[in-house]
Amino acid sequence: MLLCLLFQIRSPTGYKFLKDQNILPLPCVSTIRKNLLAIKIVCGFDPNLFKLLKMTFSTKSEHKKKGIILLDEMFLRESLSVNSRSLTNIGLEDFRNEELVRKNSNLKANHGLVFMWQSLAENMVQPITVFASAGPVKGVELSKLIVKAILLMEDAGAHVVGITCDGASTNRTMWNSLGVSAKKDNFKNYF
Repeated sequence: MLLCLLFQIRSPTGYKFLKDQNILPLPCVSTIRKNLLAIKIVCGFDPNLFKLLKMTFSTKSEHKKKGIILLDEMFLRESLSVNSRSLTNIGLEDFRNEELVRKNSNLKANHGLVFMWQSLAENMVQPITVFASAGPVKGVELSKLIVKAILLMEDAGAHVVGITCDGASTNRTMWNSLGVSAKKDNFKNYF
């Protein structure tokens, strides 16, 4: 179903052509969307994901458990809508139950922060959390979130050997608050 949805998003006319010509037995677009609505998608660290990751890592060899956490923040278009099934607003700032950072402020979200896991020994890329924020997440809050992500991944059986991000000012603040410096006269190696 997910592949059908991705194909329909990528090429609606191609999807319609294959469906109408009975080249592939593809489901109706409304059927795909209805089935995907059953999946609960929320911001924050999902305990169920980390339980699944724990089962996955328990079957892997030690070198396949090594990887890095990637983080990136992107600008989003502000949009507010109501989920008619749960009667909740969609599009507001959302850090879920993270006491480490600011509480939901009922501001429209215009940034998305994504953390991903990338294995070093195999082709495994997995988003591990997403947050919606009004403005960029502050560097100090970001450092708290990255430490929590590392702890959760290590608890699931992964071995985090690095963190990768771009050079945004909030990321540089995060590195400073974690005590990491790339300056020539202040270089520190923690391994």
